[in-house]
Amino acid sequence: MRPHGLFALVLAALLGLIPVRALAAPGVRALRIRNDAAFAVVGASGKQVKLTVDPELQRAAERLLERSGAPEAAIVASDVRTGRILAWASRGDRDYVVTPLAPSASLFKLVTASALLEENKVTPASTVCYTGGERSITQRELSAKGATCTSFGDALGYSINAVFSRLADKHLSASDLRRKAHDLGFAGRVPIDIPVLASEVEIPEDELGFARAAAGFWSGRLTPLGALFAMQTIANDGERVKLSLLDRGGEPLRVVEGRGLGGREARMMRQMLQITTRRGTCAKAFRKPDGTRALGTMPVAAKTGTLVGTIPGQKGKPRMFSWFASFAPADRPQIAVAVMLSNGVKWRTKANLVGRELLETYFAARKK
Repeated sequence: MRPHGLFALVLAALLGLIPVRALAAPGVRALRIRNDAAFAVVGASGKQVKLTVDPELQRAAERLLERSGAPEAAIVASDVRTGRILAWASRGDRDYVVTPLAPSASLFKLVTASALLEENKVTPASTVCYTGGERSITQRELSAKGATCTSFGDALGYSINAVFSRLADKHLSASDLRRKAHDLGFAGRVPIDIPVLASEVEIPEDELGFARAAAGFWSGRLTPLGALFAMQTIANDGERVKLSLLDRGGEPLRVVEGRGLGGREARMMRQMLQITTRRGTCAKAFRKPDGTRALGTMPVAAKTGTLVGTIPGQKGKPRMFSWFASFAPADRPQIAVAVMLSNGVKWRTKANLVGRELLETYFAARKK
């Protein structure tokens, strides 16, 4: 059995793979805004340190999580160019920004799409045909001729499960997905200047299990920080820019730690992810009650995900996990955002609405 979450961190420390000091509660504790600056306890010292977060955006993120009513939830945002963390908010009994609680769900299509593009198997305009797959993937969805056809770009924007299962089954291997998951932050720890937990990816080797995982059916558990890093990497034309949360004075240096995706493929992903908010799974959330578009004409790249499941080790606690990962403007990215809501059976809102409101807050402040 694979070690999970904090247990995995403890085991790694005992084996000498990471410093023991990293065991002191990964993430952030006791975050407070004082005199228009943010401070929190990070790592083993127990001392308050100054953070890079934007106080106004941080307050907005905390209000949005409180209003959501989700028992467990997180919001994290970064400056795309530098990797500076702009907001780091969590609701619940621990720091859920760095906790691999929620299944990655349809966010995992970011991994599958990126791998397919890098293998030159599709382009955004490629015609792809499929059958069924709305709620599950069976052998029929893999082998049927395909009664409905669409473009690969629309398949990502509308999150069409069967398309990703069929294409992965035909063109990719489990090792392809594991490698790309690590590149984008869906597996392992993302580069950042504080101790964090790793996201976990699970890609079965059998055909049906592999196809389901490629579409986002229980392909592992993702931290919101990992989701943020994936979107930031795509927004940076594939460069893995290290995240920074500790304020060391002055402007954060832009540190690039290799590539997670080719520049050509990242630009194609950026193009396709705009479909999500224009007419795909997130279009309704980006329309105001009067029918006008939120954020006006600004292009917004996004991916959503929803999956019903349970909290690890707590089968009596059903949850509706909801994801929103985004960057904007899509053509000249400034901010990347990830939102995770772990809602109970009764819920008030989904992550896409929360994420939209955070983006609105950010860009409204830039107009002042």
